[in-house]
Amino acid sequence: MSFPSSTFRRDLAITKCQGGFPNEITAISYDPIPAVSGQNMTVTLSGTNTVTVLEGATVNVTGLYQGTHAFEHIMDFCKVWVEVNGAKCPVAPGSFKYITPLHLETHPDDPKNTTIEYDFIFKNPKIDLSCIEGKKFSVYYP
Repeated sequence: MSFPSSTFRRDLAITKCQGGFPNEITAISYDPIPAVSGQNMTVTLSGTNTVTVLEGATVNVTGLYQGTHAFEHIMDFCKVWVEVNGAKCPVAPGSFKYITPLHLETHPDDPKNTTIEYDFIFKNPKIDLSCIEGKKFSVYYP
């Protein structure tokens, strides 16, 4: 069975997390829509740094389904986002746009033949540089 996906980019509705964060993520999008478990997707992230991002910075992406913690991925921000785009950390203050391919891993307990929309939190956990919350990140599970 195949599941059709769109090649249109979806700009996700995001809001800043409560609290003060010096670096601002202004847009995040992904394609295909829906993302497909076991396949690659491309994520575009843009915003403005007012504080330098140092080597070793990490990003936590937490997925929530109906308000319950569903998954958490911890990524090396410099390796996964900055270096893939031809730059290196430290990242000086200024505007940024990163286009990054990511693979959605499968797990034995994944649902079958369904699409789930997750809410998400995208945050730098060690040093609170930025944090956004969003809705409607769609994943199809074949």
